[in-house]
Amino acid sequence: VRPQAAMDDVQATLAERTPYRTAWITGSDEDAAARAAVDSLLADSLTADAAVQVALLNNRTLQATYEDLGVAQAQLVQAGLLANPVFGARALWPLEGGHSPELSFRAAFEFLDVLYVPLRRRVAASQYDAARARAAGAVLDLAARTRTAFVRAQADAARLGAQRRVVANAEAGYTASRLLREAGNVPATSLLAEQALYEQARLDLVVAEAQLAESREALARIMGLSGPDAAVRPAGTLPAVPLAPDEPFLVAAADGEPVLDVAAVERAAVAASLNLAAARADLEAAARRLGVENPASVVPSLSVGGELERRDGAWEAGPEASIRVPLFDAGQARRASARSDLRRRQALYTATAVDVRSAARTLATRLVAARRTALHYQTVVLPLRAELVQQTLLQYNAMQTGVFGLLQVQQLEAEATRRQFDALAAYWTARADLDLLLQGFVPDLDRGGLVLAPTGGAAGAAGH
Repeated sequence: VRPQAAMDDVQATLAERTPYRTAWITGSDEDAAARAAVDSLLADSLTADAAVQVALLNNRTLQATYEDLGVAQAQLVQAGLLANPVFGARALWPLEGGHSPELSFRAAFEFLDVLYVPLRRRVAASQYDAARARAAGAVLDLAARTRTAFVRAQADAARLGAQRRVVANAEAGYTASRLLREAGNVPATSLLAEQALYEQARLDLVVAEAQLAESREALARIMGLSGPDAAVRPAGTLPAVPLAPDEPFLVAAADGEPVLDVAAVERAAVAASLNLAAARADLEAAARRLGVENPASVVPSLSVGGELERRDGAWEAGPEASIRVPLFDAGQARRASARSDLRRRQALYTATAVDVRSAARTLATRLVAARRTALHYQTVVLPLRAELVQQTLLQYNAMQTGVFGLLQVQQLEAEATRRQFDALAAYWTARADLDLLLQGFVPDLDRGGLVLAPTGGAAGAAGH
């Protein structure tokens, strides 16, 4: 029994799929090295790569998944072992006494068990392959979820900064309106409108602060951190969308817009899928288990051995055999169960293939839409808003517009900035999910997607 051999197989599976290091915490000397690596990574600014590496070394749920490897490897060894022989002894004394006891010794061995060993090993080998694929998939999934959590924490920090600008602008508008109202230059309705926008902006700020706290806590949780270490602060801000498309399988459409070759994405996802590999191994195990049940139900037990007996001072020896005759239990229930399990595994394998192909199409569409949206904010909407603020400021300095006009365009710029961070988060999440799919694991499609909050708040204020 060598559990580490199972981990070595998983690391070999991951070698071409991810550059990150994995470690199985088993109470060995290597545990200290893993902990030292975690401490070193947390001592520096927390980048996305560092967060992923910490999670892979420190997440306890992933460590629990590794124990399934140990179970599967032990079951593989167990399947190759012969059944233990049975030894027995007996001593009989005459009731009237005075005579030496009659002694007998016997040994028996399950003869047919030798024939079942190859069958059992093939079943256990398939189960081991499934466990290895699932463990590798769990590593990839955790890496992608950590990166997504890091992106969300960065996005929430950026949204909070933008919301603070919104609050500052709303407060300035409310203050100006109050002063003008005290001077009798604006009606009460204008003051009430500015106050309502300011109070709403303050409420939105509370929500943004809570979202940032939750996203940071989610990142710490997935990294397996607690106590002082849980106060994680992602470094930097969300990177911009690369102007030169570098997504996998990206091609140019007839209108010049980049699109993904969905068919190529599907083929690559199916070829790399660890989900399919695990489902296929489960299917093979079910088929081989049915092959074991068929002969076992006909002659389920045949024991052969020998007996040595001393009677009246003389020893006698001879062979012994016993067979369990299937009169009451002919194995029909076990065979029916095995056939049902086989059909279930066949259905699950087909369903997994459908899921992999559907995920490829969904993520291809999602990534292209997220890229176009984020790039449009980056290259068109935000530059327009910035230019509008600059021109309005020039008009304000020339007394061609009032303070409310300037505040309103600044508010619109802050709203656009906040929505750009939403688009960036959606893009990088979709990018991480597609990478995960092409590495071999189907992501949770419900955890991402392009979701932009509707415009509102101060941006909807009427002009003055």
